[in-house]
Amino acid sequence: MSIKSQKSLNDECSEIFEKGYSLSDRSASEESLSCGEDESLARELMNKMTPAVLNKLRRAFKKNKERNKSRDIERKVEEVMRQAAAEEGIEFAAHAPHAEDTLWLDEKAFVDALDAIFGHHKYTTHAHKLFQLLDSFCTGKVWWRQLIDRLVAVGVKKTRSRADVWKPAKEEGVKRLEHCKRETIIKLVSLEREDSFCYVAVSRGGRIGVYSGELVLVHSYEVFYHRTGLRKRIKNCWITDAIYLHDVQNLVLSASDRSLTIYDTSTLTHTPVFCISGLPNIPTCLSYSPSSPTNEGSELAFGTERGDITRVRFHQPRMSLFHSKSPEAINYYFWMELTSPPHTTYCGITTWRRVHSRSVRRLSYTRDGDILVSCSHDSTVSVRSRHVPGKLTDYTFKVQRGVSCFHIITPLHLLVTGSVDGVVRFWETTQASPFAALAAPTCPAVLDVAVIPQEEIVVAYCNNCTVHIWDMYEECLLQSIKLHFPFLGVLGKKVDFGAFSIHPGPARKRLSQCESRAESPLEPISRRGSSVYQGSTGGLMLQPEPEDDWQTRELEQEPEYTRFNRPEVLITGCDHVCTVVIGERGARRPALGPPGGRPSAWELPRDVLSAPSLSRSSPRTPPAASPRFLAPSVAEYPAQDLDTLLENAGLQGILEKDFVLMQGLKHDLNRKLAEMEANMDAMASAVSVGAPYFALKTFEPDPMAPANEMSDEYKEIMKLFPATSVGPTPTGSERSSPRNRKTSQFSQLSLRL
Repeated sequence: MSIKSQKSLNDECSEIFEKGYSLSDRSASEESLSCGEDESLARELMNKMTPAVLNKLRRAFKKNKERNKSRDIERKVEEVMRQAAAEEGIEFAAHAPHAEDTLWLDEKAFVDALDAIFGHHKYTTHAHKLFQLLDSFCTGKVWWRQLIDRLVAVGVKKTRSRADVWKPAKEEGVKRLEHCKRETIIKLVSLEREDSFCYVAVSRGGRIGVYSGELVLVHSYEVFYHRTGLRKRIKNCWITDAIYLHDVQNLVLSASDRSLTIYDTSTLTHTPVFCISGLPNIPTCLSYSPSSPTNEGSELAFGTERGDITRVRFHQPRMSLFHSKSPEAINYYFWMELTSPPHTTYCGITTWRRVHSRSVRRLSYTRDGDILVSCSHDSTVSVRSRHVPGKLTDYTFKVQRGVSCFHIITPLHLLVTGSVDGVVRFWETTQASPFAALAAPTCPAVLDVAVIPQEEIVVAYCNNCTVHIWDMYEECLLQSIKLHFPFLGVLGKKVDFGAFSIHPGPARKRLSQCESRAESPLEPISRRGSSVYQGSTGGLMLQPEPEDDWQTRELEQEPEYTRFNRPEVLITGCDHVCTVVIGERGARRPALGPPGGRPSAWELPRDVLSAPSLSRSSPRTPPAASPRFLAPSVAEYPAQDLDTLLENAGLQGILEKDFVLMQGLKHDLNRKLAEMEANMDAMASAVSVGAPYFALKTFEPDPMAPANEMSDEYKEIMKLFPATSVGPTPTGSERSSPRNRKTSQFSQLSLRL
C-alpha cells in the first residue's frame, strides 16, 4: 500500500472521530440504527471494524477500482471518438459528470472481502445485512463513502467523552483492623473458594488476622520465626510479602530473616506446616503459578533484594510441597537441604542471577506460567518479561527512575506501570516504548496500580493518599478521590504503606431471576423458567445469553481479567482499610462467610440475635416479602412454569428418563455419552486424590439363600440315591477309588445333618 493511500485512509479515520464529536448533540433517533434484527447484525459487524480491518477493506475497494479501469475500454473509445468529432466540427452532448468517488464493490465482492479479512464465515450473514443496509436504493453497489458515513453515524455515541457519562466513585468508609496493634498492613490476601470467602490481613510485624468479607474479625494469630519453637517475637524482623496457593490451600509468608513459612488454610484455624530458613538473600516479593490439567506441577517464584529471582518447582503439589518428617508438627528445613534427597523428589530449585541491578519489587506469572514479569527501581531494566522455558528472548522496558508496581492483563496485551515520578504508563507487551503516559495535576509517587477491564478504567494510588481513576481507552482523568484516613490528623504520625495497597473487594454474585423466585415464598418455583419462554407463535424458545461472544467468554476465564471484577476496591494505609465503591452492587449477593464449621455468636447478624424465638407448638408465620421481591420485574421475557409450557406444546414426557425408549427408538446416544462422561469424571477424581482403585467398577455379590431352604434342597436330592449307597465304605476302597472317597465324605455329611 502506497504512502499516499495510507495517508488518505488516516485522514478518513480522523474525519470519523471529528464528525463523531461534532454530531454528539443529535438525538438518539438520528444517530443510531433501528432495533430490527437486520440492523443489529449490521451493527455487530460495524463494531468489529477496527482501523486494521478498515485498512484491509480499503485495499479491496482499491483493487476493484484498478480492475474497473483496466476493463473500461468503452469509455476510452468514447473519449477518442469525441476528440475526433471535435476536430471535424461536430460536438456531441456533454455526458453526465463522473463521480469523484470511484471506490465501490458489489455484494459478492463486499462479502468475500470481509470473509477474507476475518478468516472464516462467521460474519457472512452480517456482511449481507450491512450491504443491504448501505444499498438503500438497490443499485447493487456500495461506495466507500457510504460506509464511512454510516460508521460516523453509528460511532457518534461511542466517541463521546467518558468524563461526561462517568458516575463518580465514592468513599464508603474507613475501618481499623484491631489485630494489627498499630502495625502496617502488608497485604490483604483473598482466600476465595466455591463455598467460602475471607481475607487474611498480614501486618508487618507478623500478626495475622482472618476477616470475613465485611471485615469482621474471625480469628487471629502470630507468626513466630524461632526454630526452637519458642513463642516470642523476634526483633528486627518483618514480613515482606504473602501469597495464597489456591490449588493446595496453603499460605506462604516471606520474612526479612530470609525465611519462608507455609501455613495450611484448609480450615479457619491456620496450621504451620513448613518453615524454610537460611535463604541466600532476603525475599522481597512472591508469585505463584498453580497446577493445571495439562501440567501436574506448580511453581513458586520469589525475588530478592539483590535482584535475583528463584523458582521453586513443586513436582507433587497435591500430595505435599516438601518432604514431611512429622505431620503433627511444623517441619523446619534449611535452604541448602532442599537440593538433596529426599527433597529432590518433591521440589526443584532454579535461580536467575542479577535479573535486575536493584531489589525486585514485584513478580507476576502470565500465560499459564510461561511468562514471568518482574519490576525494579533499576533504570536500565525497569521491567523484564522472561520466558520460563527459555525458548524466547526477554523483553525489557526502561524508565528513568524505575518501576514501583505494575499490573498486566494478558488477553488485552496491556501492561500498566507506576513509578516514583508519579506517571502511569501504558505499554504493549511487544513494544519497548510506552504508548501512553498519564499524570494527574498533583501526582507524587505511585504506590500501586490496578486495571479493571470490566469498567475500562485504571486505578492508581499515590503516597499522598489520593486515588486517581483514568479511562483506559480515552486516556483521560475521570476522578481523583482524597482518602480521609484517621491517622492523617495525628501530629508526628508517619504514614506507612505495605507492599500492596489496592486490593479487590469481597466476592459477590449477581442475583438471577431464578434465585429470586426460589427465595421468595410467594411465587412457585420452576425448574427452567429463567431460560425457557413462550414465543409469539406459542412455541418454546430459549432465552439468549447476555454475552454470546466466544471472545468474551474466553476473557472471563483469565484470573487476572476477573480478579478486580468487583463493585468495591479496598485501599490500605497503615492499619486502616478504606472501601471505595466503583460499580453497582445493588443486585449482588453479599460476600460468603469464612471457611469453617458453625459460626460463632459474634458472626451472626444483629437481627438474628434480636428476633424473638418461636415455640415448637406455635405455628411458624411466613416471613414478610422483601421489597426486592415486590419490585417490578425487569426481565425481558416473562417467567412461566416449564411444565405448563411443555404440556401446551405437546411434549409432556420430554424430560422423563425413558423418553427416547418411549418413542420407539432403540438407542439413546445422549444418555450413553452422559454416562461415559460421568464415569470419566469419577475416575479422574479418584486418580487425582491418589486412590485409583476407587475408580474400578465394583459388583455386588449374589445374595445367599437361607439355611432352611438349603436343607430342604439337600433332602430332595438325597431321595434320589438308594439306601445301600449311604452306608459306610471300607478303608481300602476309599484309598483305592476317588469315587468311593467322595461317596464316603458325602455319607458322613448326611449323618451329621
